[in-house]
Amino acid sequence: MSAAQPLLAAAVRQLSRSAYGVVDAPARGFQVFRIDGYSWTKTLPADERISSGQFVVGGRGWHIDYYPNGTDRARDSDSDSISLFLRLAAAYQKERVRAQYKFSLLDPSGNAAYEFPAATSVFTSAGRRHYGHHSESDSDDETEDGVGVGLPDFVTKELDRRRETLLRDDCLAIRCDVGVTELGVLAVAPKESNNARRQDDGRGGESSRRRRQPLDDMEYIRRSLAKNRRA
Repeated sequence: MSAAQPLLAAAVRQLSRSAYGVVDAPARGFQVFRIDGYSWTKTLPADERISSGQFVVGGRGWHIDYYPNGTDRARDSDSDSISLFLRLAAAYQKERVRAQYKFSLLDPSGNAAYEFPAATSVFTSAGRRHYGHHSESDSDDETEDGVGVGLPDFVTKELDRRRETLLRDDCLAIRCDVGVTELGVLAVAPKESNNARRQDDGRGGESSRRRRQPLDDMEYIRRSLAKNRRA
């Protein structure tokens, strides 16, 4: 028993403690996706998409997918509907993200001439080695790996009826707004140091050393919870 006591005492002296903080903050952004030559895109086969470049909201990449003739392979080209989807970009690891999204069709001045209601859904990203193929979302609004969520069947008759505002010069402009919560890290752990610091002896001689006392547990916790900590 006596042999174990020094080891136990050493373990007690080497106190291990830490403080870690996170903050969940809203992040919002949008992308404008301009498609010149709308009438030519209608010649593409059904289930073929045109994707926007990646844009970042909440630290994650997103794409807008535009299907000129919808996603139903059984249909011929030049159908009476288009499909618009928001898709979470592929990541190194699969991820599930809950996000709010809203599609708008813009007039030549950039104003929303036709707005769709905002919706919330769960998006799933695919790993870098696997890109999911689009299919309709499940009944609980969850998606398959790498699949977008959005408007599977928007009737193009509305576009034709408002061609002067929505398709002027054969150009279709789509805006997609995205809102997510972004998790950030807070630096909450107070700095500690047991290093000795030099102190003048008052006579111009060699300085002496005095060891700084470590924080006790309650002071450590109090500083960790201080409101002035920032990400």
